[in-house]
Amino acid sequence: MTGKASRDRLRVAAMIEAAEDARRDSDGGKESFDLRGMAQRAILLDLIHFTESAERTSPAFKKGNSSIPWQRLSSLRNHGLVHDYAEVDMEDIWNFVRDELPRIRRKLDRAKYPDG
Repeated sequence: MTGKASRDRLRVAAMIEAAEDARRDSDGGKESFDLRGMAQRAILLDLIHFTESAERTSPAFKKGNSSIPWQRLSSLRNHGLVHDYAEVDMEDIWNFVRDELPRIRRKLDRAKYPDG
């Protein structure tokens, strides 16, 4: 296995772990999330870890797994989670965790790795 494939595997493992953390942290439902307490901060941190790992996957990995919405993940990271934090749309974050993240998580389980 090449170094890039090995790093991609580690990053995908980190993405899967962060997705599972977000799922667990959102178990309290939207009402808990809307309280702006620990659940909301935990989910935001989970998504920072998730999108940061996604950002660092190799171009070859992204190309080989084009069904994963890489641009959406980059946009989520750069326009709310990491940069422009005051501009984060909490409704979008909740909808992402509830609707998009489970689908992306399933795609990560079936990810193809270049060169190994």
